[in-house]
Amino acid sequence: MSNYEKIIYIKVFNFQDICKLTGNSNTAKSLIRAELEKKHIKKVQHNLYVVCDLEKNNPIGNPYMIGSKITKNSYISYQSALDFHAKVKEISPTIFVSSKSQFENFKFYEHSYKFISNKNDFGIIEIDGVRTTDKERTFLDCVNKTKLAGGNEYLVMTLEKIGKLKGARILKYLSNYNSKKLYAKVGFMLEWLEYVFHVDKKVIDECYVKSGNVKYYFDEETKRNNRRLIKEWNLIMPEQILSKGEEQYW
Repeated sequence: MSNYEKIIYIKVFNFQDICKLTGNSNTAKSLIRAELEKKHIKKVQHNLYVVCDLEKNNPIGNPYMIGSKITKNSYISYQSALDFHAKVKEISPTIFVSSKSQFENFKFYEHSYKFISNKNDFGIIEIDGVRTTDKERTFLDCVNKTKLAGGNEYLVMTLEKIGKLKGARILKYLSNYNSKKLYAKVGFMLEWLEYVFHVDKKVIDECYVKSGNVKYYFDEETKRNNRRLIKEWNLIMPEQILSKGEEQYW
């Protein structure tokens, strides 16, 4: 078996991965050096490599996989995680990556990798070589910071595609944010898009109880545009979303 055959299934890797594969650090160094010379792999940045196809020498690993390997604990987050779960066909030029270890933003091929600080370390899963926030945490992160989710209109349009959510998990995660405003935003979204998320009404009621009685803007974008107060939730929502209604969106 050739070295290329040994690494092609890994797609994206670091030096430590090859050490585990070969069982020897010197052998790992030689393998990486040889495959770089043959252009079978490309260096993304320090200690990060991607396997290339033999025909055009283009990277095999997708941008989400690359983002997952930037640091030992990095994971795809916010809009990138939303797009991943929604199975958006065209990957955004900017890949949002969170990690306990900060890294310098960089560009590789047509994608930029942007570090987004996030101290929460729950709700992280791995799917097909991609470390990402799970659907429930992605939902909460994006509703919490809509600017990092592509804006409020993009957020609402894309959330429909992620399907059912686990209500108990949402309540568990919400306790980590300690935000009455987020309870209000989440409760409204779960109720408004109930036909998408299918969470138990008890979950929505719990959000209502913990949302308080202060009026909140959905996000900063809402303050600059036409808006409408949803009295039940004391939530000021963007008119461009509410006025379009379900039929135009879905």
